[in-house]
Amino acid sequence: MSPARRGNGIGLPRGPQALPREAVAAHQRERLFKAIVEAVNEDGFAATTISDLVSRAGISRRTFYEHFHNKEECLLAAYDAIIERLTRRLIDATRSADDWTEQLEAFIGEMFNAVGDRPDLARLVCVEMGAAGPVGVQRWAEGSAVTQSFITEGFRRAPGRGTLPDPVARAMVGALRKILYSRVRSEHSSKGLHAELLKVLPDLVGWIALYYPSPEGIPIRPRRRHSRRLVGGRAPGTLSPPSLMGTRGLPRGDHNLPRGFVIFNQRERIFDAIANLTATKGYSALSLEDIAAEAAVSLQTFYSHFANKEDAFLATYEVGHAKSIGLISQTLAGQAGGVAAVRASVSALLEFLASEPSYAHLACVDVLIAHPRVANRLDEANAFYAELLTLLIGNNAPSPPSPITGEAIVGGVFELLHDYILRGHTDDLPELADHIMYIALTPFMGSEEAWAATKASA
Repeated sequence: MSPARRGNGIGLPRGPQALPREAVAAHQRERLFKAIVEAVNEDGFAATTISDLVSRAGISRRTFYEHFHNKEECLLAAYDAIIERLTRRLIDATRSADDWTEQLEAFIGEMFNAVGDRPDLARLVCVEMGAAGPVGVQRWAEGSAVTQSFITEGFRRAPGRGTLPDPVARAMVGALRKILYSRVRSEHSSKGLHAELLKVLPDLVGWIALYYPSPEGIPIRPRRRHSRRLVGGRAPGTLSPPSLMGTRGLPRGDHNLPRGFVIFNQRERIFDAIANLTATKGYSALSLEDIAAEAAVSLQTFYSHFANKEDAFLATYEVGHAKSIGLISQTLAGQAGGVAAVRASVSALLEFLASEPSYAHLACVDVLIAHPRVANRLDEANAFYAELLTLLIGNNAPSPPSPITGEAIVGGVFELLHDYILRGHTDDLPELADHIMYIALTPFMGSEEAWAATKASA
């Protein structure tokens, strides 16, 4: 660390001073907030240490612990302070809007302006919170609920019919999060980020406006239903058959099993162990010792397959993703596309995730916490689903949708899956099928026709 960064002359004067104790504490917290924003943007939250924070803030380690128990708590407090200020800014920006579409554009436009003004704060809020583990993801969920309330309130001001179904409002939040997440990750300069966001603003507002007015008869919340379940495997993630011996490992000693089978079985058990342990303990608490014990392999065997837990986690995600793609492809075999093919694809994906709760948690919750390489792979997987939707329905659309349509739909659907799984409703995912169909079809056919097609395909 450079000498200029140590203290930076930002501490309060030593000795007697006029500031009361509360003001001193508030000043210290502000310096810590500034320090964690700087550290996260330069090194990432995972690499940031308390020593780095106290050095940047010009305070002692003891003073840090007077405010926070750990660096995660400091990050959460900084996040809360940023969101509180942003919320006030958004309220002020939308207060004078007369028309509901003006309010919507003012809300999103001001959010984009705030992100462009301070890319460093945006990176902490939009990208790095996941590195804080489950508590960070929970903060994201709480922030999504606040954003959803802004959008829902805006639609209430619209003329005529118009209650916005909860899943559709949540999907709009997901689209917004997806657009911000991808651009904040890839663009660090204020000017570049501003330009990227302003470029998509009209299309995003236009995409959201497509869902008003809501078609008559569309339920506010998903209807509970009894659905067919796929038979999950011995452990989620691989759909492998249960062991007839009731044990996880292979028999010890000479078993005359082909080496290829042994290697396949070991990797499969590692995948299962990672899916189960991640769902129960969280990615950050995942240790190689726990993985090896759960998979009934030695650490040496683990290292013969993977370099570290990041590699193993990514491979586990890939296996589950390949399984879901395989099921969708099998479902689509012989179909010509269109609404029926979209329905089949949506139902296959939801049923698969419902039958594999640990893998569903890994793919839709823990993937936001894990190594950046996994986040990149998630982007690629989401791009596949966007391209699949365009292939199935887009070529026959009355008019071509906007360029961000696929990204917005996939971001919205991911948010719905994430929300259900995070709240422990993985088994109920198939009940989202109708609303997901409506969300996916509306940009291609209009809201009324999309809901009619959704009902007809059920």
